[in-house]
Amino acid sequence: MAERIGLPESSCVVVMRAEEKPARPLTEILREIAPLEENDLLAEDGAGRALMIKAGKDPEEIAEFALALIDTLEGEGGLRLKAGVSGVHHAPEEWPAGYREALEALEIGDRFHPRAQVQLYGHQLLERMTERIPTETRREMRRQIFGDHPEQILTEEVLETAEHFFAADLNLSVAAREMFVHRNTLTYRLDRIQRETGLNLRTFRDAVIFRMLTMMSEDE
Repeated sequence: MAERIGLPESSCVVVMRAEEKPARPLTEILREIAPLEENDLLAEDGAGRALMIKAGKDPEEIAEFALALIDTLEGEGGLRLKAGVSGVHHAPEEWPAGYREALEALEIGDRFHPRAQVQLYGHQLLERMTERIPTETRREMRRQIFGDHPEQILTEEVLETAEHFFAADLNLSVAAREMFVHRNTLTYRLDRIQRETGLNLRTFRDAVIFRMLTMMSEDE
């Protein structure tokens, strides 16, 4: 049906949100600078956010497009944006579900990855799983590993080290290069995390446990 009426056969829904209210409607600004293709659609969602139906089969490519757009807006107009990208959908009837996915991606990103500018719904399965763990269970699990004062263990340096190490797929050399530190420095930090938590982040099992626990909030 999409092909017959000239709509994209595959697309992702992108919801873009300005961190501060812009002087003009966000869709108006985007129409001036966004390199939209023939089958792309752009509209307001009724809450001041921009809703884009972006043709394509690869959410990661569409996320790169959204990030480039955000960088352009920030560089040219100082407008800070965040975006949520849905999974792939194949018919207009699926766009409402895509819109809900993109919104949820934004909301989950705010809670788990507040510094990230673009969030992909398809990359957030672990985050959605952790949110379904009851609060009391979260508290007990975190207390088991981090004790009664997790803030003393989960310092900014520890969290940054773990984040880079996980982003590098547990590759020590790659993580050290991305962090601009010596490999021995990273090794020392990982050893210290192991001494304080009992978790060796070099192993997949312990890395997953640490990742889930640090993503969990003890409060609703």
